[in-house]
Amino acid sequence: MKTTKIILASALFVMFLAQTASFGQKAKSVFYYPVKSAYVESVYSGTTTGNETFYMDKNGKVSARYAQLTTKSMGTTTKSNQVTIQHDSVFYTIDLDKRTGVKTTIHIDPKDAEKWTKSAEEIWTDMGFKKTGEETLIGKKCDIWEGMSSKIWVWQNFSLKTEMNLFGKTVIEVKKIDIGGSIDKSKFEIPSDIKMTESTFSTSDPVFDSIGKGFEKGLKDLKDMFGPKKKK
Repeated sequence: MKTTKIILASALFVMFLAQTASFGQKAKSVFYYPVKSAYVESVYSGTTTGNETFYMDKNGKVSARYAQLTTKSMGTTTKSNQVTIQHDSVFYTIDLDKRTGVKTTIHIDPKDAEKWTKSAEEIWTDMGFKKTGEETLIGKKCDIWEGMSSKIWVWQNFSLKTEMNLFGKTVIEVKKIDIGGSIDKSKFEIPSDIKMTESTFSTSDPVFDSIGKGFEKGLKDLKDMFGPKKKK
């Protein structure tokens, strides 16, 4: 159980550090973004290399993240050609080469919603990040956040650059970002030939404690894994 919680918490952490930094805002949907739509192109370098394209519309009710990545770690090379499509609280993770996927439905207990709808800055502060400066990237003035062996350049709740030293160093850099434009609706469609399996999570389920009811415990797990080590 503890191992499962740590894995889930780690997955959430990586999601925060990936291309978009906003997971929600108070009094809004859990998956709310402060802009109506966005198109973002990113390049990975380091332990993981490749390209990623992110599409978002309806203030985050729908999104799609297409990624072609190669990861080299501990003598092993792993390649992936994957898309994650989100329709509100339903996620479709699809392997575009194998034509298989997993449909995951997340049921969010209303009692837990407040913990899931904090602003990005509140979440990062809770996770032990500190704002350490400012820098302009691709013409956008960014705040710099550091913590958890990572460094993030943030503009309007979007991560324009991320340096992660979790399992080897990976750098994610946004090369292009368009806000408020028209998004091709086909990007959010599920291919008809995908062999899909299904799973369901609830934030009230004990196994989901670390990122649901036990969000604080998940943050502690992350700090223990990736934060500064206390001197003995």
